[in-house]
Amino acid sequence: MAFFVRTLLLLFIKMILSVSCMEDSSSSAASAALPFDKTCPGSPAWTHAKCKMTVKFQQPCKTVISEINLRLTSPKWTDPHNRGTYTQLSSSRISPNHMLVKGSRLTGDGKYTDLFTFYTIEKSSSSSSEQCEVNACSESQVFSILDFSTNYCNLRNLYCNSKDGCAPVEYELDHEEIYVDCHQNKKQNCISAVISG
Repeated sequence: MAFFVRTLLLLFIKMILSVSCMEDSSSSAASAALPFDKTCPGSPAWTHAKCKMTVKFQQPCKTVISEINLRLTSPKWTDPHNRGTYTQLSSSRISPNHMLVKGSRLTGDGKYTDLFTFYTIEKSSSSSSEQCEVNACSESQVFSILDFSTNYCNLRNLYCNSKDGCAPVEYELDHEEIYVDCHQNKKQNCISAVISG
């Protein structure tokens, strides 16, 4: 009888430890960065233009996301790339260190809608100040090969600063772009509308 009770007790302890390990594992997974492709919007078109890049900011992610969201939603801001129409689809914190913004942009001529995402990864510099790394991704939703940097501009115009020729809503963002899969990336194409008043 004592042997049977001891065996049951050991099995119970193992079960508790197993559950604890699973919780620790899921917690670690929640705080780990998602693979780049998991945060891209995707497209129904097998062949389509896109831009995937990592953007490193000197400012904290909350500042970066705040400026991006302001440009997405503020009536005071005008898209300098042929006056396209941006729409914020969602903006949420998906883990303690990661935020995800989803949006769309209708081209100025009203013909095409692209989808894009910004996925943040909070960083700490050697000086202990917060910095932000963002996986940014924009994809055309129809068959396309050449987009004349439109997907690139979809992203860049939401964080570019006054030195780039852009008009920030509230925050000047210092940034460095690292192109992952973004072959059409002409900065001069992004500022193509005369903005007045």
